[in-house]
Amino acid sequence: MFVLEVVTVLFVMNAVLFIHEIGHAIPVLLRNKKARVEIYLGPRNKEQKLELRLGRLTCYLTIAFSGLCRVANSDELPSATSKQNLLFSACGPIASLIVFILFLYLSSIIPGIPGNIFNSAAFMSLSVFLFTAIPITYPSFMKNLGGHKSDGWYILKDIKEIKN
Repeated sequence: MFVLEVVTVLFVMNAVLFIHEIGHAIPVLLRNKKARVEIYLGPRNKEQKLELRLGRLTCYLTIAFSGLCRVANSDELPSATSKQNLLFSACGPIASLIVFILFLYLSSIIPGIPGNIFNSAAFMSLSVFLFTAIPITYPSFMKNLGGHKSDGWYILKDIKEIKN
């Protein structure tokens, strides 16, 4: 039973991360019909990962505790405005917050083990929201995130640029 629980937690965590990264991808894909977006779960490399192509979105998936969304062909596209950058930065945490609310609601109406899984997924989504929305530079001990800035850091930067 323990192995099944671990597998379930890993699956749910990766699903929550994937939804967060999809949140970043959607505004880019809707804004520019030539944009190609890549989502990485885990390190930003393509080795030993499941590759999933959905039109202009390519996902490189593995079991991970971090994710990244990037515009693969940004050098071929017009520069994004500060408002567009703000939308890109904010939509990941917004997706996590929406999923938290949805999963929390589902956990309240679905009994038993499925309800417990939705409850766990809700709080994983809330954790991802908080972890990414707080404006920080991740410390170096964090394997795949060390030195990178959080979504919240970019949100603050973009808001300051819009005000100026």
